Amino acid sequence: MPNNMKKYSLVSLLSFLTLLLASCGTDSHHFKIDGHLLNLNQGEFYVYSPDGSVTHGMDTIKVQAGRFSYLVECDRPMTLMIVFPNFTEQPVFAQPGKSVDIKGDASHLKEMTVKGTKDNELMNSFREQIHSASPLEQAKYARQFVEDHPASLVSPYLVRRYFIANVRPDLRTAANLLKRIEAAQPDNGYVHRLQGLISGRTIISAGSNLPQFRTSTIDGSFISSKQLLAAPNAVVVAWASWNFNSLSMLRMLLQNQQGKAEKPLIVSICLDPSVETCKKTMEQNNISCPTVCDGNMVDGTLFKKLGLSSVPDNILIQKGKITGVSLSNEELSSRLN
Repeated sequence: MPNNMKKYSLVSLLSFLTLLLASCGTDSHHFKIDGHLLNLNQGEFYVYSPDGSVTHGMDTIKVQAGRFSYLVECDRPMTLMIVFPNFTEQPVFAQPGKSVDIKGDASHLKEMTVKGTKDNELMNSFREQIHSASPLEQAKYARQFVEDHPASLVSPYLVRRYFIANVRPDLRTAANLLKRIEAAQPDNGYVHRLQGLISGRTIISAGSNLPQFRTSTIDGSFISSKQLLAAPNAVVVAWASWNFNSLSMLRMLLQNQQGKAEKPLIVSICLDPSVETCKKTMEQNNISCPTVCDGNMVDGTLFKKLGLSSVPDNILIQKGKITGVSLSNEELSSRLN
């Protein structure tokens, strides 16, 4: 074959492959997000996976001229959470070889849309449905969604969001819905982890007894339930480097210690996937308190034993009694003062 024909054939082949990849969005081992937000020139978002698929904990997405792109390794379906500067979180449901487009207005993030796969289209519809609904109605719609779409990646997310990681968890409903999802998604490891999270879980409320424990902290010392019960005021707080609300709560609690003759005992449980990430975050944020991190995230031994369910979450102990759980920053500050 003449050289010029060989060159022509090679160029044609490369052009064909380029068009093929563009039509598919990405290769079979990755998932891609392309986004465009109005009223936002440049900035930074964070992304993490509640099911632990992003193994290094958290990634950063850069925004330039309102546009952003994110490519992540993806060999199985997974859930990603994008954290925006105002702490709004947007779930994105990823599948190998797929891509999605995110469009919206930075001043109305709750109206954002994610298009490109069926699961994300379903989530768009669900968000529209609950836009003006009360919390009770939202839970009702979430339950109906799971019953109608047990095979969707959206369903495990909704169960955790509305029935597990809630100020008032409904674990009976969560267990029933997860059983239905498991039948439709038998190989979904995240569903199995959620089932393990609520199986035999301690339910703690104001007036409950604090479960007994003694465990090591990241600095090699120990913390126990006896120490918490002996303190006039103590708070257990669950946090993670990828959740800004939890970091804000932890910083507030530590600031609350300042200037007090009897400082509240603050014990933190870090849900980062590695002790190294936990230590680095504490150093960067000037955080110093007894901290437990076993790298198992929501499957952590102490996290589950104390009946914690979300990030952030907390238990307030005063004079040896549990007086509050899952309190807001304002409630914690008021009660400690």
